[in-house]
Amino acid sequence: MCAISAENPANVLLVDDTPANLQVLGGMLKDQGCIVRPVPSGKLAIRFAEADPPDIILLDIMMPEMDGYEVCRRLKQKEELREIPVIFISALQETVDKVKAFSAGGVDFISKPFQFEEVEARVRTHLNIRRLQVQLECQNRQLSELNDALSASRNALESQLADAASYVVSLIPPPIREGDIQTDWLYVPSTQLGGDALGYHWIDDMHFALYLLDVSGHGVGPALLSVSVLNTLRTQSLPEADFLRPDQVLAALNSRFPTSEQHGQYFTMWYGVFDRKDRMLRYASGGHPPALLFDGSQAQPVDLDTQGVPIGLFPEAQYCPAAAHIPPASRVYLYSDGCYEIEMANGEVGGRQGLVRCLRRFSAGQVGQLDDVYRDAIKAQGRERLDDDFSILCATFA
Repeated sequence: MCAISAENPANVLLVDDTPANLQVLGGMLKDQGCIVRPVPSGKLAIRFAEADPPDIILLDIMMPEMDGYEVCRRLKQKEELREIPVIFISALQETVDKVKAFSAGGVDFISKPFQFEEVEARVRTHLNIRRLQVQLECQNRQLSELNDALSASRNALESQLADAASYVVSLIPPPIREGDIQTDWLYVPSTQLGGDALGYHWIDDMHFALYLLDVSGHGVGPALLSVSVLNTLRTQSLPEADFLRPDQVLAALNSRFPTSEQHGQYFTMWYGVFDRKDRMLRYASGGHPPALLFDGSQAQPVDLDTQGVPIGLFPEAQYCPAAAHIPPASRVYLYSDGCYEIEMANGEVGGRQGLVRCLRRFSAGQVGQLDDVYRDAIKAQGRERLDDDFSILCATFA
């Protein structure tokens, strides 16, 4: 604790084997408001200092049994006493004596006969220095405690974010590697967790749903909202919606998750349903980037986009349906804006066309190269982690 302050009188340990010196110097210091403890020997000085550490010690050198040098050395060996300033007061005048005093750990040396004004000035100076040292130690200790608390809080938050990200991943179905519809996906949460989620499932034997959403904000809150939406879609618990109608699904979600009940959070979303019979993909979008259709015959993909506001912003919002024919050997990519809104190493922000060019390379070559897409984004940014979630889903239609 901070024992020294301007409001508290200084606790002075005065050590001298001459009673007259103790009386004279002690009386002068008491007149200045100090608490003085006179001690006639070095052994008693160490015992008194250990029992009640003083603010400053005035120490004679020439004493029987244990001289002042040895007293000072022993005090400095004790952790709880080593920072107490020791001022030597002695009749010794030689330079070598002063050097020995400073080598033993003294902070000052006053020669006898002394002028009290000099003693008072030096005592005041070293008390002020010690007071500042104690204040600095207190501040450093407080800063260390705050830093420990912040570290603990940060670790707890990182653990919560990691748990939330793991839970989101646990809800994403595994990639489909066989059959006429195959899927692959990559979900890399940002350090702060951005609220992305994706999924797909068979509604019935003929209809396959696929979707990706991006909740506003970062942290556990957006992740929990994305989990709620995923569970709603997986369980098809929107009685007012026909899950074969993407526009109805988005409208029902808009009613179910208004921002007023979600702490101001909203989300963008792309939702589509593929019909095996007519090979039509019916879809709708709520403020989300358009899906990309690579049909195997065009170098440039087709944007699958409809006009629609983000989910939750406007209670009466309506969503427009659209449809696209899916030729054999086609691929559809769903993704979040974190896949292309990337601050690159040169300070510019990457655009969607960069992602399109990257996906075009993979659509013309091997299947399932989403890791390479992510590595391209990391390379462009020049850092190990992106600032937003990186979420991309690829569906291949045989």
